[in-house]
Amino acid sequence: MTGSYSIHPSVIHTEIDDSMVLLHLTTKRYYTINSTGVVIWKSLLKQKSVPEIVAVLLAEYDASEERLQGAVISFLEKLERAELVQRQ
Repeated sequence: MTGSYSIHPSVIHTEIDDSMVLLHLTTKRYYTINSTGVVIWKSLLKQKSVPEIVAVLLAEYDASEERLQGAVISFLEKLERAELVQRQ
């Protein structure tokens, strides 16, 4: 899966230290993501595709491309189920 995702229009975010809080204004649910999630979220703000997000993470973390791609896809799928992002 090498598609793109975008942030759901009903979601706002704020950074707190090295994490981020996401709030879905329609469902009134909030979520906290860690520093790696913040890198992914900021990449989504820049409209980066999954391969581009993986490239960003490869530059920051000592992990294989396959491992990072699996982690990114898994994270994005979780965000999609929570209606925080939408697949393009």
